[in-house]
Amino acid sequence: MKTLNLITMKKNLLYNLAALLFLFSCAENTSSGVNATNELYEKNLVTAKKFFELFSSEDAEAQKPLICPGVTHYSPFIGSEGSKYDEFLANNKQWMDNFDDITYTPTSWTPGADADGKSNGEVKTYGTWTAKSVATGNVITVRAHHYFTFNGSGQIHEIGDFFDATGVMAQAMATK
Repeated sequence: MKTLNLITMKKNLLYNLAALLFLFSCAENTSSGVNATNELYEKNLVTAKKFFELFSSEDAEAQKPLICPGVTHYSPFIGSEGSKYDEFLANNKQWMDNFDDITYTPTSWTPGADADGKSNGEVKTYGTWTAKSVATGNVITVRAHHYFTFNGSGQIHEIGDFFDATGVMAQAMATK
C-alpha cells in the first residue's frame, strides 16, 4: 500500500510540475528590457515617420535635426557606397528638386533585430513611393524597403534604401 501511495504521489508531483511549467512558459514576458526596447522602437518609429513626412513635403531643412552628424546612408543605386551627412543631404535635395508630389504609402512598419533576433530599436518599412518628374511630368511608382538605426539621442544614425533606383530614372525620363 505504501508503494502505491508513493507512486501516486510521484505521479501527482510530476503532473503538478508539468502544469506549472506550462503556465509559466505561457506567461507574458514583462521584463523591463523588453518594455524598454518596445518603447525605444515606438520613439524611433515616430522619428522615421517624421523623416518621410518631411521628405514628402520637400522640407530638407526640417529633416536636419532628425539626422545624426555621423550618419551613413546606403543609396539604392548600383555600385554606390555609404555616404555621410553632407552628401546624404545633397542627395535628398536632388530627389526633392527633381520630383514633385512625392508620396510614400507604407505597407508596414516593423521593428528591427540584432544578430540574436532581439528587437534593438531599429525601424524597417516596406511601401510604395510615387512622384511626378519635374522634367517630364511622368509619374513614377516604385516599391521600396528602408531601414533606420538610431543613436542614443534618437537621431537617424544609419539609413538604407532598397528599390529599383535605375528603374525610377527610366520611368521619369521615358518619352511617350
